[in-house]
Amino acid sequence: RDGRREENKKSSRGNPKDWEYVRVEGLSILPGFCCPHYDKTQSNGKLRMDDFDEMMKNSPIELGLGIDHNAALQVDGDSFKVWSIPGEKGSVPGDEDESVPGVWLKWVDEDGLVKSKVCPSRGKLGDLLQCVDEPEKCWSDSRLAEARNQNPIFR
Repeated sequence: RDGRREENKKSSRGNPKDWEYVRVEGLSILPGFCCPHYDKTQSNGKLRMDDFDEMMKNSPIELGLGIDHNAALQVDGDSFKVWSIPGEKGSVPGDEDESVPGVWLKWVDEDGLVKSKVCPSRGKLGDLLQCVDEPEKCWSDSRLAEARNQNPIFR
């Protein structure tokens, strides 16, 4: 169906399943890390939430948001709301041993351990955010240039 997608698979270097997540700059709407599809296992066989935790350890001064595949975080002015698709599974504990889609707040404690809690369903945006006083201390992924070089879109 998508000839370009097949062409990209053929032209990739090495095993197309042998890749790592790379930190890239987002839209700068929110400070910190954001991991979409947080509850999914990707084609490299790794669970995104596990890789996200490891990535957060590289910049422990930043907060992270893990957003499940069937969830969204809506920002409206100084407020937020978590949306999810009813009946779908996710990573947030729900009723009767069912897991539901949602959003996780993540941070690294003083011992270097990644901690998390479920994001409230709505609230003030300021309660989720931690602005970094010295952004130059934030982790910049040295693998980004190589990742862009391997992406046919950037060639």
